[in-house]
Amino acid sequence: MLNAPSEDVTEQLRMMLRDLSNRSPILGAAVFSVEGLPLVSYFHASVEEASIAAMVASIQSVGQLAVRELRQGDLKAIIIQGTLGTIVVISIPETYLLAVTSPENVKLGLVFNDAKVYAKKMSGVLRRLV
Repeated sequence: MLNAPSEDVTEQLRMMLRDLSNRSPILGAAVFSVEGLPLVSYFHASVEEASIAAMVASIQSVGQLAVRELRQGDLKAIIIQGTLGTIVVISIPETYLLAVTSPENVKLGLVFNDAKVYAKKMSGVLRRLV
C-alpha cells in the first residue's frame, strides 16, 4: 500500500512537471500510480485526471503483460500516437507512471528523452512514499 503524498512531495513533483512542460515541447504531464490513482498533474487544458489515470494504468498493465509474455524484460515505456498528438508513458520504478502529451509535429525523441530524464528525477522524490 502506498503512503499518501505529503504536501512537500506533491509540490516538488508539481514543480518538476511545470519545469518539464516549460523546457520540453509538451502539452502537459502527470504522475499516476500503477493502480490508476492520480498523484499530481500539470496539464494546460482541462482534463479529467482520474479517468486518464485509470486508462494509463490499464494500458501500462496490459503492456507489462505483453512484454513479459514475449520475454522482453520489464516494461519501460509506452508511446501512443494519435492523429493530433502523442502520449508517452514512462515507468517510474516501481509503482508510478509519468505520462506526457505532445502535439503531433514535435520531435518525439526530444519529448521521450526529456520524459526519461524527469522520470529519473521523480523516482528519487517518490521513493519516500513507498
